[in-house]
Amino acid sequence: MVTIRVPATTANLGPGFDCLGLALDLFNDYSFSIDDQLRITGCEAQYAHENNLVYRAYRAALERHGMKSTGLRLNITTRIPPARGLGSSAACVVAGILGADALHALNMDKQSVFELATHLEGHPDNVAPALYGGLRLSMMEGGAPHSVRSPVHPAWRFLLLVPDFELDTHTARHALPRLVPLEDAVYNVAHTAFLLKALEEGDLPLLRLALKDRLHQRARLPLIAGAREIMERAEALGAACCVSGAGPSLLCVHQDALLPGTLANILISDFPRFSALPLTVCHEGAKTERTFSP
Repeated sequence: MVTIRVPATTANLGPGFDCLGLALDLFNDYSFSIDDQLRITGCEAQYAHENNLVYRAYRAALERHGMKSTGLRLNITTRIPPARGLGSSAACVVAGILGADALHALNMDKQSVFELATHLEGHPDNVAPALYGGLRLSMMEGGAPHSVRSPVHPAWRFLLLVPDFELDTHTARHALPRLVPLEDAVYNVAHTAFLLKALEEGDLPLLRLALKDRLHQRARLPLIAGAREIMERAEALGAACCVSGAGPSLLCVHQDALLPGTLANILISDFPRFSALPLTVCHEGAKTERTFSP
């Protein structure tokens, strides 16, 4: 049996739309073993079939190597809330490919896994940190994905504010304008550059400035009930805030050990549909563990 552990990810980080992603220490586990048919457990019945995203990625990896999928037993332990802007689909895709690689000795290097996962997911911003860990800068060039690591100062603390409702990624992306003014594009390029420096140096005032965005958050915040007010309250407490991925979760970056408790009490009192989830950076990314039967 092979078990793949994949971290949650938060993408965009404000101005880094479709380019930045950060791995966090919240994990899904996916266990793979050969069986006489397809058996999927640990998920809702509506996903326990051949169109399951993990199984589709598993099958795609085999097909890439000229192999056909046979029976498979797949068990999924889900801790990353789906459709919350925390990279749950990227985790499924990365797990499926790594599961096929380990179970069938495909000998895929990480770049090959990254390329196939990006092809299946559609963009690399969540895939890269899910696979490699840490803070990743990613881009597409010549039809191929590229990714590099960027440093994160150890003083940073990360707090996810996760609602009890979903926001479909297609809906969140459909809300975005197809064209943006040149000054907005320049604004985001500059802010992304400053954001990377702020994250590297642990500079909170610079981070609060750099997390501002003009490409996607203005369109998505109205889709998330209470988001604007929650962000204002969190920022008043000293946090720098942004939408996590396509939403509806919100990400607070801070350096105050007391802030999560204070903000959690505010959520319980005034925004009961949201819960506070303190997390740290996952530096290592997806892991493969083999269990051999005696």
